[in-house]
Amino acid sequence: MVKKVLLVTILLAVAAAAQPLFFNCSSAVPGVLSNSPAHLVVWLQLANTTAPNGLQYLLYQQYYNASSPLFHKFITPQQFAQWYSPPSYVFDYVKQTAASAGLSIIGVYPMVVVAEGNASAVDKALAALQQAPADVAEWIIAGECVPIGYFISNGRAPTYKPTYAYAPLDNLTAALNNVTYVGGLPLQIRYRNFEIWLPKGLQFIYDELPLFSLGFNGRGVTIGIVDAFGDVNFTKASQYQYQDVSAYDLALFNRFFRLPPAQLQVVYPVGTPVITPYNLGDALGWSYETALDIEYAHTMAPGAKIVLAVAPDAGDDLFVAVEYLVNNAMVDFISLSWGAPEDFYLAPPPAPQLLYAYDEVFMQAAAQGIGVFASSGDWGAFNVFWQYYGLPIEPSVMYPASDPWVTAVGGTSLHAYVSDDGVARVEHAWNWNAKYMWGTGGGYSFVFKETPGQMMARIAYQRPVVYEPALSALYGYKYFFYPAGHRGVPDISADADPYTGVLIMINGRLLGLIGGTSLASPLTAGMTASIQSGLPYRIGLLAPTLYWAYSQGNAYVWSIELPQNAFLEGLQGAFFPTLGGQNGFYTVVKGAWSPVTGIGQLNVYGFYEALISNNQQVSSN
Repeated sequence: MVKKVLLVTILLAVAAAAQPLFFNCSSAVPGVLSNSPAHLVVWLQLANTTAPNGLQYLLYQQYYNASSPLFHKFITPQQFAQWYSPPSYVFDYVKQTAASAGLSIIGVYPMVVVAEGNASAVDKALAALQQAPADVAEWIIAGECVPIGYFISNGRAPTYKPTYAYAPLDNLTAALNNVTYVGGLPLQIRYRNFEIWLPKGLQFIYDELPLFSLGFNGRGVTIGIVDAFGDVNFTKASQYQYQDVSAYDLALFNRFFRLPPAQLQVVYPVGTPVITPYNLGDALGWSYETALDIEYAHTMAPGAKIVLAVAPDAGDDLFVAVEYLVNNAMVDFISLSWGAPEDFYLAPPPAPQLLYAYDEVFMQAAAQGIGVFASSGDWGAFNVFWQYYGLPIEPSVMYPASDPWVTAVGGTSLHAYVSDDGVARVEHAWNWNAKYMWGTGGGYSFVFKETPGQMMARIAYQRPVVYEPALSALYGYKYFFYPAGHRGVPDISADADPYTGVLIMINGRLLGLIGGTSLASPLTAGMTASIQSGLPYRIGLLAPTLYWAYSQGNAYVWSIELPQNAFLEGLQGAFFPTLGGQNGFYTVVKGAWSPVTGIGQLNVYGFYEALISNNQQVSSN
């Protein structure tokens, strides 16, 4: 039997009518001990989101609409809580239920309540919540147990993967003797078939130096980084002791590459991580992610403050950590270099409600003028993880990059060829490589609609119908997806190919090569922070501004060969075009948006000039 499933309408109806989802501790981690530490996370439905003049109307038609008198006039966390939180009796019921089970409340936010205790107490609270009266249950989206000290789950509770890729160098010492300079500035290292981008080379090639010369380097702006575990001390971790060394590594990184000292604050919104035999390997892996994120956000915005929010696990505590930064108005931008394939949430029994729960966090960020960036993934257009379950890989975008209130960042291969006459700048997609199963992520969301910015830009839908073989096998019939009218991923892109990657400082040691869209997201967040420091208004979510600039025409720097001083004086054009490539399922369209690298790459100075010019025009009207 063949069935064709049009997902947006169906999933919206399912999510709206569905009963609350509940994941007890054994479904999160089978065999978890009853006395193991655990968190209770209860997601609640916001009020007044779809009502006339409600939150979605204000976001779409006011805060990010250039013709509105409320354009970029954002609200405070207090206003958000007052206008959009569920009724107070809902919070009271959830908190009382948690306390009666022996749990301690550690966080109450407009859309989520978090408590801590042991697995037995969390399961007791979840059982009680399933018996909640109707006027409470209608506000509950999901209740979850998040065991602490575990990472890899065989159950249905979601976990998220960092999106970095590693290509080992056989002789880093030899590589460091092959630096290419431009006007005395260390641009990159050419070694064997690698092009290793150095921090000041990235500032140069993305046209940041003219902005820096004006004093706009992120000063006065704060970038949030959210990761699991942080940058752990490997020696102590092997003894199951936790210590974060991100400040130490960042200071060494700055000294080695002659960058200014960084302002770094580390916070633990839902508790300090616990290192156990079950999560040691994953904690070490997330350390590379954390070092990459903070070191390259700082590279592109050396004057900005960085707040690293560390989650004790790679489950939903990551989203709680994001909400902590948002609800406390601690940051201007947030970079997220992790995600999970969207189609995992559609596997039977489907759970798209979780995506709508997380979406509320990003709606609050957008309403408060906090711009969130997320990596589009490192596995091409596919969910490659199905193969570990004996199923075929299939097209799927990554969440949270697919969220409409997040700016999704794809990946490129960035090359430069230096001569006495100038610099040839070539950037194409980080292509899908079936051998390594890597390449830039991209495609179309199953769940979320096309954004107004993408409608304005008239993004292309390269395939009218997409067959999903893994979901077909799970459901027992042919499962088709129709992308038209769905949110396209990514919005923008930056360097990600490990073969044109970077070096990081990790546990006091220089290491490379590192790439992945985990590099692209903090690069873009840092570039945006530097632009923000020179603007008289708050950018907030970047994606609507990207599509505005794209729709103005003459948006690209078309010249490939450029004189060296052009990168010191500033290039005209908001974007560098992606010159070609593919992600295994979709292809780049030069000079247009594509589900491979989005619009292209930021030309920092040119994009800043476009925003300043537009602001002057608006002010004069």
